[in-house]
Amino acid sequence: MSSSLESRAYQELRRRIISAEYLPGALLSENDLAEQLQMSRTPIRAAINLLMTEGFVESLRGRGVLVKDITFREYGEMLETFISLQIYALDTVGRRKLDIDLDTLRDHLEKSEAAMVSLDIPAYYENSFSFGETIVRTIHNDHMMKVLGQIRGKYMFKMVSFRKMYPQYKPHKSQESNRLIYEALLLGDLTTAKAAVLEIYTSSYEQMKLNGMM
Repeated sequence: MSSSLESRAYQELRRRIISAEYLPGALLSENDLAEQLQMSRTPIRAAINLLMTEGFVESLRGRGVLVKDITFREYGEMLETFISLQIYALDTVGRRKLDIDLDTLRDHLEKSEAAMVSLDIPAYYENSFSFGETIVRTIHNDHMMKVLGQIRGKYMFKMVSFRKMYPQYKPHKSQESNRLIYEALLLGDLTTAKAAVLEIYTSSYEQMKLNGMM
């Protein structure tokens, strides 16, 4: 971005959206945002333009800026991508005899467990995503990591906003699967680890179908 103010505005607004401080359907005002962030409208407008290109918001002429929803279809496609990259990474780990960073996996697992207990929804999904990301990072494929970086924000926003809007749906399935993945990897059992990764998609997809979301 062209200035530190624009960068700061972008990072802060993106953080607020991803952590669901602004829920889907929220109508934001440039003036209000400028006042909240204590800066002029110019960097705010630049930040909004970038968030528009990323698909987080859209401008409604004369009305403000709308925080867009992420459809479950789009979420499902992102989840398929995420799961596929992890499966491929685990296959590659087996072929190349690579070592997965088990300490980092355990750290994310423990942090997501603590976040689940304290009902810190953003931290739960942040660490849950990072758990899978750590598996993919093992094979040192920069393009794959870039893809994960591109979907991370929307993936997080969809799940965090959904849990905040519908608190009766408790986040726990991915935690259970991640624990199974970690325990399997401790034993060097890649087959069981891959099955547990696939279960994350299967259970999520079935839940979405069952509840008429897809």
